Amino acid sequence: MLRFLLSLLAGVVGAVVGAGLLSTSLAMIFTALYGGFEGQAAMGGVSVGLPFGGLIGFGFGFWLVWRLRRWWAVTG
Repeated sequence: MLRFLLSLLAGVVGAVVGAGLLSTSLAMIFTALYGGFEGQAAMGGVSVGLPFGGLIGFGFGFWLVWRLRRWWAVTG
């Protein structure tokens, strides 16, 4: 049960970090490609990057804790 809660917490933290990083990166890339007219390209990057970054970050954080817990059990 503790492993699941720790994985869930890592997934939430990963979702927050992933959403922030991907949305900021896409906003900067879209603005550089399409120009910064009224922030439309940046808003497009944020609206695409937030959900995908959240899903990717949650999955990676959850998977990483499960993977590390197995490694700690074997080596520790």
